[in-house]
This record gives sequence, C-alpha cells and structure tokens, in this order.
Amino acid sequence: MTAPPPGVEPDPATGCDVCAALCRQREEARARGDRRTVQAWNDELRNHPHRRSGDWK
Repeated sequence: MTAPPPGVEPDPATGCDVCAALCRQREEARARGDRRTVQAWNDELRNHPHRRSGDWK
C-alpha cells in the first residue's frame, strides 16, 4: 500500500464511536509529535468499515 498524498487524512464516519475514538487517539499522538502513530491511526480509520466513497483509498 502506498502512502496517501501529504495532508490527506481520512475523516471519521458521523455517529461512529470507533471512528471518534480513533480520531481522539490520532490527535493525542499528533500533540506528542508522534508522526508514526498518527499515520497508524490514519491507516486504522482508512480501513475501518465505515469508509466512504470520497475517502482516500
């Protein structure tokens, strides 16, 4: 799998508690400056079954 273009991150599905939790964890990692973990959470969001047609694939 190739990396998404810079600045492109998946959005959470509205009303999904799992997506919301992944986004919170992503933001906590970003606040720590942990780019590798931010990318890992982006990958989790991207692979979560609520992926929408407009999200990066």
